[in-house]
Amino acid sequence: MRDPINWLDHVVEYPNRVRLTHLTDDLYTLERAPGEIIQPGTPVNANNQNKMDLAALQAIMMGSENAAEIRWLKALVDGLAGEFIEVTLTNSLAYPFNDSVTTVPLATNRNKKDYTVLVEVMQSTGGGVGDIIITDKLLNGFKIAYTGAATSVKVRCAIQGGY
Repeated sequence: MRDPINWLDHVVEYPNRVRLTHLTDDLYTLERAPGEIIQPGTPVNANNQNKMDLAALQAIMMGSENAAEIRWLKALVDGLAGEFIEVTLTNSLAYPFNDSVTTVPLATNRNKKDYTVLVEVMQSTGGGVGDIIITDKLLNGFKIAYTGAATSVKVRCAIQGGY
């Protein structure tokens, strides 16, 4: 990083005073007549302007890099925070048969299918639950089923990752 220029104003005794020199009938020359220079100002030249251009470019590039990092961290945090969905699965067939497969849509689409689905059985009726099976993971949802004889199973799914 470069040192700042620390611009100084050009301060003179008479900032707006000019000398008028008559050249021809309708032609004059105006020349500054500032009097005493109290403080010489910082020159406005290509070198100083280029320093400012470079500093602005560096600031823009750093801001862009920071924005990318923030987006990455947000995705990471969103994946850790997860999404919670409650689903009631039903089975109308007699054991050992089961038709409880249900499609569960995600509220937030994922970028990858490597998300994790953690399942907690909240309630069941009409028999045992058996195993909970997650299949057909997609970016916008998955399928869930159980293998037992229960007629109804209410589950709570925690979905993490996939970003």
